[in-house]
Amino acid sequence: MRTKLYLLNVLAFIIFISACSGSGKRSLPELVQNDIDSLQKIYVPDSRIELWNISIENNDDKISVMAEVADQKAKSDLLKTFAEKYPGVEIKVALLPESYKANTINALVNNSVSSIRAEPSHKAEIVNQALLGSPLRIFKKEKGWYLVQTPNHYLGWINAEDIVEIDSAQLIDYQTADKKIFLKQYGFSYLEPDVEAQTVTDLVIGCILPVVESMKGFDKVQYPDGRIAYVKSNELEPISVIFNKQPVGAELVKTAKKFMGIPYLWGGFSSKAIDCSGFTSIVYFLNGYVLQRDASQQIQYGQEITREFEHKDLELGDLLFFGRRATDSLPEKVTHVGMYIGDSEFIHASGKVKINSMDSTRTNYSVGYLNRFIKTVRVIGHANNYSIEKTMNNEFYKNLISNKL
Repeated sequence: MRTKLYLLNVLAFIIFISACSGSGKRSLPELVQNDIDSLQKIYVPDSRIELWNISIENNDDKISVMAEVADQKAKSDLLKTFAEKYPGVEIKVALLPESYKANTINALVNNSVSSIRAEPSHKAEIVNQALLGSPLRIFKKEKGWYLVQTPNHYLGWINAEDIVEIDSAQLIDYQTADKKIFLKQYGFSYLEPDVEAQTVTDLVIGCILPVVESMKGFDKVQYPDGRIAYVKSNELEPISVIFNKQPVGAELVKTAKKFMGIPYLWGGFSSKAIDCSGFTSIVYFLNGYVLQRDASQQIQYGQEITREFEHKDLELGDLLFFGRRATDSLPEKVTHVGMYIGDSEFIHASGKVKINSMDSTRTNYSVGYLNRFIKTVRVIGHANNYSIEKTMNNEFYKNLISNKL
């Protein structure tokens, strides 16, 4: 009976391929792709923050599908769809993470700034960066690279040399450790409590370090890989202070201006080099909020204030978005973001972090920005979901600290 059913399935599959190859009909790979795309819209509308890695191979009229997802329901529906509609197509669906299911966090960044890339290669595009002590979720390892997710939910590949894996016991130790955040734009840690001593590493604003011991003028800190170093105490702030902040316009402006002159880098997220949305993200992170990584994501959340620039309607810290407005034939396209700092001016990363005005009478006015203005969004007071989060509510940072904070 099984043999007969199998032969009937094969026959139906051959007939189906033949029918689909006729004039005016879509091919089987096109139909398969269409169903995959439909499921993706349901489960992973934004593949930058949710795993959906699917490839279709067509060799000698034999079609096979390889898929990696992070949602059990997505896996089940993929298998069900193919079983019902494409019984002759081979499909394999891997549910990730592979062997890291116990904890949201299973790795910590071990360098001051680590680049996260689109593919597991040093030649691949930088799509994001993570700072020392940042918590990561590992999905899988491949040839010396890890596919990880950062606290802003962004996915990408990080080199194995840049991180340290931690298990459940190590996570508990890290949660209870007295952790501080480096708040100077750039600095160093030292082998001894002396600025003339050998440096251990450089540090940038936002780096997180557990403090082993405090002494006069210095804090003894420990890196994820166990290295011990000393950092000037006045350059560190308790993590509880930063994580519990409520963003205030004047403080956001003060933080943003610390980055003045920092050069631009696509995917950058540090005071070494930074891009436009990385800039707004880290400014808000240092003031108690976690934003989505890209400008095209940030524009979707918060309160829309205006689509015609009028600075009387704006408050300090509002985000200004630029790009192409939607037309009858083209969709809206967001390409840039800056932060309003008052009196028609905004600060942003473009070439370097700088201040421009939307007032044509000012010397720092640029007509390009006014012509490309899309809308202003208010973030303050809107941290109530997965896309704008209080740092203390973020699943990654919440797992980084003890309940005592």
